Amino acid sequence: MLSLRADPWIPDFGMGFQATLDETPARADPFVETEDWRVPIACRDAESGTVWFVDGVRRVELRLIAGDELGRHAPGLFGSFAVGAVRCDGRATFAEHSLGRSVVVGGGLRPEPVEVRVGGAVLEYQPATEPGGEPDAPLFGLQKAMMAQEAALASRIAAGKEELVLADGRLGFLDATRSPVVGVVKRFVRAYLDPDQDALLPRLSPGERTPLFGLVYEGQPLERYAWYMRLVRSRPEWHDHAGLVRCEVRVGLGLDDARSLADRVSALLPGFAGRPFDPRFPQNLAPVAGLERFLQHRLGHRGLIRRALIARLAEEAA
Repeated sequence: MLSLRADPWIPDFGMGFQATLDETPARADPFVETEDWRVPIACRDAESGTVWFVDGVRRVELRLIAGDELGRHAPGLFGSFAVGAVRCDGRATFAEHSLGRSVVVGGGLRPEPVEVRVGGAVLEYQPATEPGGEPDAPLFGLQKAMMAQEAALASRIAAGKEELVLADGRLGFLDATRSPVVGVVKRFVRAYLDPDQDALLPRLSPGERTPLFGLVYEGQPLERYAWYMRLVRSRPEWHDHAGLVRCEVRVGLGLDDARSLADRVSALLPGFAGRPFDPRFPQNLAPVAGLERFLQHRLGHRGLIRRALIARLAEEAA
């Protein structure tokens, strides 16, 4: 009989579990810490100290079809993004944040910079191009621009005092920093583990983790240690990977420090688990959800910006 289980994410935000078994860009080495994947690793509560959360949001303002004098056409978009940080030391405080706006065109076609007036403000869209001509190529370009800003912000924060930095999504850089930086991935996109190791994931309780495993990209040395951990207790109606996140650290930390950091983060994160009203509950951590709302507001009024862009294009066409 076919088993049916729910994904707790609101459908408009996709799914928390979207694993694919093919075209995996990295292979996993599951035995860097231990060969025993039979039982979870329990992590003791530890002093959290000061913790930084870094994240970004992006928004497509207007989709485009670009054409040049040679008759070539490619998809494009006007997009905006914002990145920022939350500092948690017993209370949460918004810290540094920045905005970016891009006009991105695929197919290797490069647009010109665009300025558009919205009320009393002038918005500047910087040009970018993507080589691919697929419909989502411009969105990928916007995503890359946002991720580069996230990585730069996490790096700046980690260069300061020795405070833990948690960056939403994959670890964006591998350079050494004064403070440790951990990437926290809330969505399952690829299946990195074989079924024998993956069988441990449904048995994790909050604050428990899997052993560390290495992520190795073809033709490159081992770059990252990763592990899975559970944020909240599972529910009978959920699929068995709901409530899990994957964490990543750079291999340059060394195995012993990576293990200690994995224990600390796995004990700490359940206290920051998302709230049930969040559409990506429970993987979207509560400080990250608050930061996303803050950053979305900084992007400006979506309707006004879209109307201004359409008016600009109509003026050019005339």
